Amino acid sequence: MYNFILNPYPDQRISSCPLCRRRTGQRKIPLLIHVDPRYPIALNCTCKYCIQCDLLVAHKHEIEHLLVRLFSQHSPEVIGNEYLIIGTVEKRAWREGLQQPKAITEIRSQIHDFKLVYSEMRISRPGWYAPDQKPPVLDPPQSSEWVRY
Repeated sequence: MYNFILNPYPDQRISSCPLCRRRTGQRKIPLLIHVDPRYPIALNCTCKYCIQCDLLVAHKHEIEHLLVRLFSQHSPEVIGNEYLIIGTVEKRAWREGLQQPKAITEIRSQIHDFKLVYSEMRISRPGWYAPDQKPPVLDPPQSSEWVRY
């Protein structure tokens, strides 16, 4: 349904679209996340949204924080595993799943893949650079919560 990009910088908030530079709004939307080895999760996350590019920008540290809160109660051994944000789930199906959990096969028709997934967002290191000098890319920090103990 949407295009998607993940922002790995916890201290960088997105107020303009990384593609077209127009101001972004917000969308609260259930994201379908698969956590290895076999944990599909639908998390209702607030994402930045560019209506022009149909782009959702999710903040990696917020998603990982929600995942840690969820798995620390039920399956703490999963914390730190690889995960993949697959797409979105319709709000109605997500709400019904809160009342009575359902298998993925039951809600398959309400799951929507992303049209296009961009690699993680990268920003340039701030500072002054000569006109002919390209600013270096700022490496995102390692996760402080989503780590295996």
